[in-house]
Amino acid sequence: MLDAICTYDKTHPKIYSIFEFKLLPETEIDKLRYSLLCPVCKQKAYFRRASKDGKQACFGSRYHEKDCEEFNPSASKSEEEKQLAEVEQIILEQDSLLIDFSKPVISRKKSSQTEPAEEFEAQKERHTVQERYLTKAVQSSKSNKAKPQSAGLDEENNLPEVSKQGLAKLLTSLLRGSSLASSDLWIYTSEKHKWRAKNLFVNIKDAQPTENNAPRMYWGTISHADKTLNWLNPAEDRSVGLPVSKYREQLLSRFDIDEPTDVEGAGFILFGKCVFSKDKKRKYIYLWGNDLQYFYLSKV
Repeated sequence: MLDAICTYDKTHPKIYSIFEFKLLPETEIDKLRYSLLCPVCKQKAYFRRASKDGKQACFGSRYHEKDCEEFNPSASKSEEEKQLAEVEQIILEQDSLLIDFSKPVISRKKSSQTEPAEEFEAQKERHTVQERYLTKAVQSSKSNKAKPQSAGLDEENNLPEVSKQGLAKLLTSLLRGSSLASSDLWIYTSEKHKWRAKNLFVNIKDAQPTENNAPRMYWGTISHADKTLNWLNPAEDRSVGLPVSKYREQLLSRFDIDEPTDVEGAGFILFGKCVFSKDKKRKYIYLWGNDLQYFYLSKV
């Protein structure tokens, strides 16, 4: 289990994610661990620390009800937890991560089993460019071996390994409560641009215009779309909108969207800029370069 209810304060029970609970002081863990419950069936739960043989810290229960989703997790949930654990492992053990914007997203429309040739070629070129970025990032780290760098290299020659992940996995980890958005991990968005994760990933409810319209990686969930599917409205903040008309047809095709209800509840992540409306009552998130490689949508 990745979450547990703590009833130590019976008046105000609190839900802990495993990632925040394991970072509590030992005395606090020992105090709270006897008051843990499964978040679904509310049966007695336990906390297990990370073990020397590589097992990660986790919550669990031996008292799950037979129909409890935590006892019989779906295949999709198991896959999400696997992806979350993978990203957390990178945060804990590595210094850098390269976002692979080239990772293809294939439409599930029955009428089109493959993407158009020009789109395939464009994705292949982006993939080649990303490989160059990854290689140069690693080489740059090695060439600066003796010098402590702003990227977080230490003086003991512990060089960062640059992992590569696509937007889908990063979005899943963010939605499932990973520490990515608050970490100091260096994120490469290109050969020349790197950011601390905590300065790059912004939940849509916290979106604000930046100096010089600098881009950020915005993420959240979709409440609904307008009838023409030209606007997506985030669930986290009614004052924020995602105008998609300039790349609407590509978006609908790539993510197999036929009607507004298809995007309700969907998770999303995009690299873009936040600007105020003329009256400054609303904020708009514009996709960087209107390039769909910087946008990922995960439908319910």
